[in-house]
Amino acid sequence: MRSLVGGIATAAAVVLVLAGCTSAAETRQNESQSVKLTAPASEPVAGEHPKLTTEKAKNPVKIAIIAIENNPFFAQVKTGYTAIKPKVEALGGKVDWINAGTEVNVDNVGKAINAAVVDKYDAIAALMPGDGICSFVRNATASGILVAAYNGNATCSEKSGAVFFHGQDLYAAGGQAGELMCKATANLASDAKPGKVGIETESFTFQALEDRRNGFLDALKKDCPWVTPVSDGIEYQGSTDRIASATRDFMTSTPNLVGVYVTGGNPNIAADTVGKAGKAAQVKVIAFDFTDQNVEQIKAGNLYAAIDQDPYGQSYDTIAWLYNAAVTHVKPSSKYFIPTKVIVGTQENIDQVIKG
Repeated sequence: MRSLVGGIATAAAVVLVLAGCTSAAETRQNESQSVKLTAPASEPVAGEHPKLTTEKAKNPVKIAIIAIENNPFFAQVKTGYTAIKPKVEALGGKVDWINAGTEVNVDNVGKAINAAVVDKYDAIAALMPGDGICSFVRNATASGILVAAYNGNATCSEKSGAVFFHGQDLYAAGGQAGELMCKATANLASDAKPGKVGIETESFTFQALEDRRNGFLDALKKDCPWVTPVSDGIEYQGSTDRIASATRDFMTSTPNLVGVYVTGGNPNIAADTVGKAGKAAQVKVIAFDFTDQNVEQIKAGNLYAAIDQDPYGQSYDTIAWLYNAAVTHVKPSSKYFIPTKVIVGTQENIDQVIKG
């Protein structure tokens, strides 16, 4: 794993050692040309991982995937990177995992993108915290670098030159979470007996989580308007202590609390807190991802449901598509958004769905 600072130092050393080598990015910049991509002959199928092209690269292809490491979800994302890395490198390419810190914000991810540009990567995969990231995307694409969004998108990413976004349909996923909350609380709340739901979000500035939060709120209004949020939400920025504290506060301050919705990482903490309070039957927790910790809470009955977003595929697929595009100059899809396969896990089916 490379840190942001260490990545720059390492890349500088590599340039000195490989002074006689020319990367694909350097070739494009020397020719003052950016990559022109054509549409594919067929579209990718959700859940099917792409194969690497057998076409030989004219120059070594360097790919950086930028991540925030603050919860077990990104450990799962990293398994896809670990699987695709040796396959790309067997073809003469290079793939690096760049840790941009522990807080999801434009500054952290933007600095990592700029460092990758300086390090002359040919392609960059990055989560997009919000529209502020697009100036960094434009800078990278202007340098002839292929950029793809994964996990989280920004509304301006495509216009800024990003080739594709691979991840969950985030607003729809939030809506699905709202539908699950309505189902879970059907015997706990009604028009005659309104209920409250506490919302916990990792960051109000991370567009992906805002899409999930807004989709959830709209679904409640549509399907069970008698279940309403306690507030706009509590921001926890990756802190497990804040999750536990917010969950306890919701339970002690809201007599008619029927649910807790967690938009981001570490929802197992909220579920465990509800379970330890002996309120799993009265307070339903809805969240995302099949991390080992979440699966444990689902099996225990503390986490009512989690919605998976294929973390393995988010990295594996994105890196493979970027490599293929760099070599063949063909897009992975004619559409910008390439969705991951969505699976809902509950206590009834979790053993089955985690087996694939």
